[in-house]
Amino acid sequence: MNLLHTGKDLLRMNELAGILFKYGFADVIRRLGLATPIEQAGKLVRSPVKGDILRMGTAERLRCALEEMGPTFVKLGQILATRVDLFPLDWIAEFEKLQDQASAIPFEELAPLVEEALGKPIDSLFARVDPTPIGVASIGQVHSALTRRGQKVVLKIQKPGIRNKIDSDLRLLDQLAKLACDNSVEIRRYRPVELIREFRRSLLRELDFTIEARNADRIRKNMRSLKWLTVPRVYWELSSSTVQVQQHIEGIPAKALEKLDAAGLDRAQIARRGALAAWKMALEDGFFHADPHPGNFIILPGNRIAMLDFGMVGKLSHSRREQILQMTRAVVIREAEQCAAVLASWSDGQPVNFEQLVSDVEDVISQYHGVSISELDITALLNDITAMVRNHNLVLPSDIALFIKAIITLEGFGRLLNPDFDLMTEAEPLLKRMIRTRYSPARLAKSLSLRALDVVDKVYAPPPVPGQQSPQEQGLDPRQLERMVTRLERGQYRQVQALLVASSFIGGSVMLAGKVGPSPWGISLFGLIVFLGSAGWASWLMWVSRRFLREWE
Repeated sequence: MNLLHTGKDLLRMNELAGILFKYGFADVIRRLGLATPIEQAGKLVRSPVKGDILRMGTAERLRCALEEMGPTFVKLGQILATRVDLFPLDWIAEFEKLQDQASAIPFEELAPLVEEALGKPIDSLFARVDPTPIGVASIGQVHSALTRRGQKVVLKIQKPGIRNKIDSDLRLLDQLAKLACDNSVEIRRYRPVELIREFRRSLLRELDFTIEARNADRIRKNMRSLKWLTVPRVYWELSSSTVQVQQHIEGIPAKALEKLDAAGLDRAQIARRGALAAWKMALEDGFFHADPHPGNFIILPGNRIAMLDFGMVGKLSHSRREQILQMTRAVVIREAEQCAAVLASWSDGQPVNFEQLVSDVEDVISQYHGVSISELDITALLNDITAMVRNHNLVLPSDIALFIKAIITLEGFGRLLNPDFDLMTEAEPLLKRMIRTRYSPARLAKSLSLRALDVVDKVYAPPPVPGQQSPQEQGLDPRQLERMVTRLERGQYRQVQALLVASSFIGGSVMLAGKVGPSPWGISLFGLIVFLGSAGWASWLMWVSRRFLREWE
């Protein structure tokens, strides 16, 4: 393993190690197996840990160390802030405090980069660019500008040399993650290799400004039905992978509560609208803003909302949204086994004590038994679930972890605007509509037809290879498998009943219309019996379905 890839990597490694020593993480250096090679390099300077640093908590010391290490590690901490399944809430709170501590670069040094990226002199593109930045971060710098057409815009420019520095840090992080897995069982449970892989993908996407611009366009298209929501327009003819120009939005920052009140705006309505937009993005569209903190929202006249910064977005596939519905339903009607089955499916191949998991899930959801959707304390519930996930050494899929983090952040934002804000009240109508759609006759018929095709495929499948592993040898719990088969059989039974009822209705109607004998009084006796029997059968099925759906009222 070539940890010290170049001389620059060696210097950077010593710099990072020095910062860790400064904040009292010498034990981490030793656990990673780096103490000897770094000491042999002869460049590491140790100094006693200062008293004020020792008085800090571990999470706070780590946050300070990450800030001092530079932009790559600040971004790493921000990614770690989304992993509520791996870290307790006090650590998450510290990671959320991480801020880029970057100094501004004179615009004269950035102007050539804009011209190179867009292929034209800057004077031919903009009538004016304010040389004083309105925002400075480690990756980019933002200036207000005016186009030649008189449009007020925001000009975001990627800083020079940032890509090379990030590539070097990512190379070191990749090697450190592998060393951590090799040398520390305790660190291994946090799955550092997977975390760094996720972080690399996220950070490299953030370096490409066109991805953020496409995210903005996609969310604008998805949310066009909400007339009170604005997403800044991207000027593609003035944008590239390192330069982005978007519409300038003038309004009041969402966190400026006194200004909102002075302008006569309704903070309660703003909070409700923000929640409605967030739930629609996540559960209906499956593509959502993953960092909905107050700094990313501007409030416009008429309680309208402008949403900014689409560098961090989340995606929820159809199957993921189905799992969220299943877990919500399981909590409301107290189906611990179904909830545990969803959690166990996230075990990433690791063995799970399913019976103990069911017991722990039962303990959690018993606190919410009989509570309607609108009365659920979603933040407390999510915190309970993530704590249980940690206790069972499960790892949430990154998309689910990002969704949970976004919901918790949104809950805090809503409470900031309105102390009486209830996030689940806004989610209730959407969840009811989705659950009714999920169990509609058309959906059930489609599901049944697809499963019938699966059965046919299995009939024509070749026989198993001799010596093939049994489910138990493959790591499957036979008891869990039996429960899943039972649930599947019951579902298929109900679906078959629904199809038979529909067929009986059609058959009875045809017999009545054709006056199939015997036909006293001109009415087909068999047709009438079949039709009335079908009506009774359908009424019973509707009563059963209504009883189930009543749990969601």
